[in-house]
Amino acid sequence: MELAEKSTAASGSSFGAVARMFYEPSATFAQLETRRSTWLPLLLVMLSGIIIAVWYYQFVDYAWLQEQFLNAIEDPAVRDRQREAGGMALGTLTAVTIVGMVIFYLVAYALTSLYLLIVSKVRNSPFTFGQGFSLAVWSSVPMLILLPLGAMQILLASNNQVMFQALNPLTLNQLVFHYEPAHAMAGVLESISLLTFWNIFLQVVGYQIWAKTSRATAVKVVVAPYIVIYGLWLAYALSKAA
Repeated sequence: MELAEKSTAASGSSFGAVARMFYEPSATFAQLETRRSTWLPLLLVMLSGIIIAVWYYQFVDYAWLQEQFLNAIEDPAVRDRQREAGGMALGTLTAVTIVGMVIFYLVAYALTSLYLLIVSKVRNSPFTFGQGFSLAVWSSVPMLILLPLGAMQILLASNNQVMFQALNPLTLNQLVFHYEPAHAMAGVLESISLLTFWNIFLQVVGYQIWAKTSRATAVKVVVAPYIVIYGLWLAYALSKAA
């Protein structure tokens, strides 16, 4: 009985922490320092992404979508071969998307935690891989907003010819630039959204508290890989667009 009560309390505390991450992240990270409960935000973020992906593939004009995929192929010979092959079945694409999404999240979280572990070793700071993984997961809680945003885009669409990227109206491409998917700059600009900056902010706050370091150091540690990755990606995209 006592064990069940503790489990229920921990679960309730985790749900509360997810909600508080939106309006008092500093206090929430301080509370999570001793009991991180990473499984709940991890499950919620993945599940919200899977729900919107499955809904999207049930909603979209699949013949139209396949044509958009083909048009994005630069090599005419490859494009013709893909068109003759008939493309991937809807159920297969849905399954591949779900598996790919889960793998992407886990790899991204693992790479973030590995990077923070290496940096902490260099700085002689007692910061573990588990702490880094938990920080990466909890910092991604704002990604839950993509579920209602995606639902809104689907429900308000004038037709069912909508690209998957359009389900997130907060990306730089959707907000400002409006490049077509085949454009060289579209990929990098679709990957950067207002939620990206929110995620970075939360990582800075969490790392400062859990690694017992200054805000300036936390900013340098957290922001550095984003500058390198997006800087190189942007340079490559600009070279392709030139």
